[in-house]
Amino acid sequence: MAVIPLHIVDAFADQPFAGNPAAIVPNAAVLGDEEMMRISEELGMEVGFVLPPEERDADLRLRFFVESREDTLSGHVMLAAFTSLAERGIFRPTVEGRLVHVETLAGVLETRLAATRDGRTHVTCEMPNPRFGEPVPADEVAHALEVSTDTVRLSGHGPQRVSCGFDHIVVPVSDRELMRSVIRSRDRVKDLLDERGAAGMTLFCPETLRDEATFQCRFLQPDERRCEDIASGTCMAALAAYAVEHGLVSRSEHVRIVTEQGAMLGRPTLATVDVRVLSDQVHRVEVAGTGAVVMRGSFQFQRLASAAAQA
Repeated sequence: MAVIPLHIVDAFADQPFAGNPAAIVPNAAVLGDEEMMRISEELGMEVGFVLPPEERDADLRLRFFVESREDTLSGHVMLAAFTSLAERGIFRPTVEGRLVHVETLAGVLETRLAATRDGRTHVTCEMPNPRFGEPVPADEVAHALEVSTDTVRLSGHGPQRVSCGFDHIVVPVSDRELMRSVIRSRDRVKDLLDERGAAGMTLFCPETLRDEATFQCRFLQPDERRCEDIASGTCMAALAAYAVEHGLVSRSEHVRIVTEQGAMLGRPTLATVDVRVLSDQVHRVEVAGTGAVVMRGSFQFQRLASAAAQA
């Protein structure tokens, strides 16, 4: 009988029952791939598995599973993982920020853990460097969302493929009603994403619900169960890189953008995204926020024969 401890953490939240939940298994070295997949399927949410590193310059390795597949990277799961590890005392935050190198399928990325005055852990996660792809015709996006073409343009800029770990169709929105409406055309959105080979569609608008936010954003990723994700680190990174690249915010060597997300789903989130510019090129994006541990428990199950043999 295997007993596997886990935490459930609400990422990009400063209190329970907000933010985007993720499960974290802090010691997954004994688990096989199929067992990780089954744990993710049982929980019905994204799960981060913490393992010893394989790369020499990494402090640990993170694998990301959701239902029946493994993902290359998940920003909110990474933040949740380090919230969990900090609470367990495995990596203790410092006032100046403790640097940890985490191995992922997207490469070895830096994470910094800073202790806040109220005793929380503020986690800053490096995302893969942005890649700017081709523009996506505004009329295609407007058709998928069932809105006018003018709605998906902002200051002369239209939708574009941008990647900070995953390919997103980043869509600037000029009408805040789209940010507050129910997306009824999920099949059209899914068809467009499939045609373009993108992982999701990121909507962002400068008209925000909270004064401290720079942009309100939504991440559409239609599947059989849902259309929209509560909060996505790769989504935030892609829209911030787009906004800096196209001059939708004041450009400097260091641009800080505050995003709000999840309001339409009843789980509001707030995050900061730092964009670094070198030689007039966007070259580094970091996503930061806090998390709240909402559940501590364990999985109990009979080991699969194949996994036990590997262990």
